[in-house]
Parts: sequence; C-alpha cells; structure tokens
Amino acid sequence: MNKITKTIVLVLTTALAFCMVTGYAAEASSTVPKSLRHEWYQPLKNVKDPMFIKLKSHAMDSGSKAFHHKISGKDLQVIKKSKGWYQIGYTGNNNPTYKVTKRKISGKKRTVLLKKNSSHSHYADVFLIGKKTKMSLGESSVYLG
Repeated sequence: MNKITKTIVLVLTTALAFCMVTGYAAEASSTVPKSLRHEWYQPLKNVKDPMFIKLKSHAMDSGSKAFHHKISGKDLQVIKKSKGWYQIGYTGNNNPTYKVTKRKISGKKRTVLLKKNSSHSHYADVFLIGKKTKMSLGESSVYLG
C-alpha cells in the first residue's frame, strides 16, 4: 500500500471510532424527564412505611423510610426506551424502567408511575403522587401483557 492509501484508511478508521463513541454518549443522560419528576408513593392500606420513588431533575431516591438509596450526578443514568418507558438508575447497570400513565385507582382515574424491574417483565408496580390515596394490594401491581 502506498502512503496516501494508508493515510486515508487511518483517517476513516479514526472517524468511524469517534462516531461510534459519541453515538453511545448521546443515548444516555443524567436528566430525568419533567413528566416523571414527582414524589411517587405506593400507599397500600395497612402499610405504615410505604415504598417511594422521588425523582428530581438530576437525582433519584427510592425505597422506604427504613431503607432507601440515593443516586445523583454522574452516577445517575437515564435512557429513553420505546413506547414512553425510561430506564433510570445507576450508570452502567441494568436498571428498572418507568413510565407515566393514567389508571383507575380507588374508583378514580389518576396519574400513576409504572415501574418494571426488568425491561422484559410483564408486570409493573404502581406508584401514585402523594400518600393520601390508599391502594389495595390488587391495584399496586398491573399485568402489561
């Protein structure tokens, strides 16, 4: 190979590698979408310490009063998935996916956060904004099909 051919191959290889690296960086973010930013609770009847998910613009806190974990800054990863789902959690992990939708809870249509522990799961946990409305155990989980 002559010198010009080697230079062209080197430049194209470098450009391709750069495009691949920047393409992956654009997919992940650390900013939580506005529609998900609330204090979500799973206030089951007869449960004094409900599970919660608190989502802020660049932070997440989830669990219960007894045990919870906080993620923020560069440790937080947000990836948009198909059909309105977002994968949110620690950077580099296989994290739960979340989606905001409407569901009938206690006889009234309410905005809820669905949480799937795996992207392949057919079940999702249901979370409400605030603690006032109590859910039955049957309303706290939904089969997605």
